[in-house]
Amino acid sequence: MEDDVISLSQVFRTLRKHLIMIIVLAFVGVVAAAGVTYFAMTPKYDSSALILVNQKSPADAGQQYNQVQTDLQMINTYKDILTQPVILDQAAADLQKSGQFAGTATDLANALTISNNENSQVVKVTAEATSPYVARDIANAVTRVFKTKVTKIMANAKNVSIISDAKLNKGQVSPRPMINLAVGLLAGLVLGILLAFIRELTDTTVKAPEFITDTVGLPLLGSISDMDARNMQFGHATAASSTATPTLTRRRSNGGTHV
Repeated sequence: MEDDVISLSQVFRTLRKHLIMIIVLAFVGVVAAAGVTYFAMTPKYDSSALILVNQKSPADAGQQYNQVQTDLQMINTYKDILTQPVILDQAAADLQKSGQFAGTATDLANALTISNNENSQVVKVTAEATSPYVARDIANAVTRVFKTKVTKIMANAKNVSIISDAKLNKGQVSPRPMINLAVGLLAGLVLGILLAFIRELTDTTVKAPEFITDTVGLPLLGSISDMDARNMQFGHATAASSTATPTLTRRRSNGGTHV
């Protein structure tokens, strides 16, 4: 039972034995991630605009708190309206007229992300596109159309303010090269370690004499030490020279023959 337990020293020994393979696969993972990041993935940029929508302020100051709570509950309604065709059709038409965008209302809906912080009446409209200029223009066009039309859609939504127009942001939001390279490195390391243990577990060679005597139950007849090719050649040359029979060589010179 104890032989089936893998010790920590065996783990390190396995990793050290297959270290070159692990390093190579980690390098391959980084190269693959870099190739996908820089050659296969399209850079994306985003830009955000902020809008604030309030209903009519009540004349009674004591009702203002209740009015704020009502406004907070209406945020989800405003978020839904922002992604509806009543807003996006007009925004797409305005962008197409200016030559800033060639897509449809569906494309705008896919490019938009509407969010707000908890207990906040500020709605954040974020547009994502392959160009930072297009992302900025989409966010601004949608918020401007919303400001114009929401007061007609909802009678009480009279106080619509664009707190912040979308600004040009040239920093890409995806892909993120450092994160992708780290993922590629990690994937290569995991794959290398996994293959190292698979090769070790599927290796059926006898690694210790105890396996013959204790596990198999056969007598040990003998063992052969490991020798590299250099030692084997040297040993063969030494043995050959030690067992060789001396021979006589005749040299002929002007002074006669010498043995």
